[in-house]
Amino acid sequence: MFAVFRMIVVCALLSLSSQLWAHGGVMNEGNECKLRVGPYVMNFSGYQPENNVSKQFCDDMPTVGKSIIVLDFVDRKLRDMTVNFRVIKADVAALGTEEDGIVNEAELAQTPFFEIPAKHYPSGTMTISQAFLEKGHFVGYVVVEGENEKFISRFPFSVGYPSGGIPAALKVPIAVFLVIMVIMIWMARRKPVVLNEKKED
Repeated sequence: MFAVFRMIVVCALLSLSSQLWAHGGVMNEGNECKLRVGPYVMNFSGYQPENNVSKQFCDDMPTVGKSIIVLDFVDRKLRDMTVNFRVIKADVAALGTEEDGIVNEAELAQTPFFEIPAKHYPSGTMTISQAFLEKGHFVGYVVVEGENEKFISRFPFSVGYPSGGIPAALKVPIAVFLVIMVIMIWMARRKPVVLNEKKED
């Protein structure tokens, strides 16, 4: 029984790790999506108004078509820095591990699928609009540069592949529930068994 308990705990930790690194530089923190670029943070909001009017996505885009990404600068210093946004075609989907966030210089040097050249955004908001006409896998890069500093964030994503299985938002609650259930069963089985002995006359 202890072996089963240990296996469930390991699965729960893997679920947590997968959720943390599923988007590379883009992470789901509570009900908000955050894009981390070095020490700086941007709020990340994705929409597909033609197909999912009210739904906001944080990583993969479920359908092809017009897609809008809005970056709101949490750190005001970003308003004084240039921001470059580029998307590169990829052959494979995201790994769902820590490696998704590792910058690949050779990949970054490739001709981008589309790019928004580096510029300042004094308002603190950057809006990207792009039509994805075919499904595929991509890697997004955000490059911020200021005086004597440069930071790069990498986040892979897919377009046109509807998510299957358990939604990411439910993975942790389900894992916690399973761990609690296993603990309760394990503790119940540890209780001493009391045999009803028949008294002799």
